[in-house]
Amino acid sequence: MTDPDNADRVFVDFDNTLTTDDVAYWDGERPDPDEDVIDAVNERYYDGATVVVWTARPWSEAGRIAAHLTEWGVRWHALRCDKGSGDVYIDDKAVRPSEVTER
Repeated sequence: MTDPDNADRVFVDFDNTLTTDDVAYWDGERPDPDEDVIDAVNERYYDGATVVVWTARPWSEAGRIAAHLTEWGVRWHALRCDKGSGDVYIDDKAVRPSEVTER
């Protein structure tokens, strides 16, 4: 197990990362979980990382997101919403979902 004082903080997106694709959630569409990414996130959690699900969805969706995470068995510490709705995020620490799975 990782030393808690040196554990990673992992921020993971919801749509198209923990889910298999984007959905029109505002129309009641239900996302499907991406089991490979969920397994990779859970592995980081069990290795001692702090897992934060950070989504561009509005805070009004927080309860629905938390319900999906619980139903799918995603291990997480915190949920953050409203990161913005950009089409591209430029970040020196970015990792694509396929880079944390064997796809």
